[in-house]
Amino acid sequence: MVTTIDATSPLYLHPSDGNNFQSIEKLQGSSNFRSWKRSMEIALESRRKLGFVTGTLVKDSSDTVKAEAWDTCNNMIISWILGSVSESIRKSILKYKLNKELYDTKQQSMTISEYYTQMKAIWEELESLNVLPSIGEVNAEVAAFLTALGKQNEEQKLFQFLNGLDDAHGAQRSQILMMKTLPSVETTCSFLEQEE
Repeated sequence: MVTTIDATSPLYLHPSDGNNFQSIEKLQGSSNFRSWKRSMEIALESRRKLGFVTGTLVKDSSDTVKAEAWDTCNNMIISWILGSVSESIRKSILKYKLNKELYDTKQQSMTISEYYTQMKAIWEELESLNVLPSIGEVNAEVAAFLTALGKQNEEQKLFQFLNGLDDAHGAQRSQILMMKTLPSVETTCSFLEQEE
């Protein structure tokens, strides 16, 4: 039996739901948060979608059609919210989501190469959101700062990578962390691939 989504269900998306949130004033910060929140609640409730945001409408994984419909609706709501906030708030939301994804990503049954590739994709997406302003003149002090910042960024990636490794790589992880000069993530990945 095929499951269909009834038009009165919160899981139903009407064709006009696509980009219908233009009337909501963009959230700029705390100055207009209360009015933005109320407008968003009204807009979501009028479409029977507020439960996605409040957490009262949970995904039913036992029914694939309903689970797919839930994912579609949830992603539509995320796009509505992202479209109704300022650029800086949108970037903060995306950074939070990506940082959580980084934290949650574990090697599990992946090979070292697959795990590294997945982590690298998230790092690249995060870097695309962290655009630094251009520097007109680079003196020795600025160059030293940029070098230190780059080193800190590389070490952070290494720690994130090592944190998600399977316990089977515990000895190698300890060996890497005890090195006087920490290797790059790429060097670490090559070392671990040789051990696989």
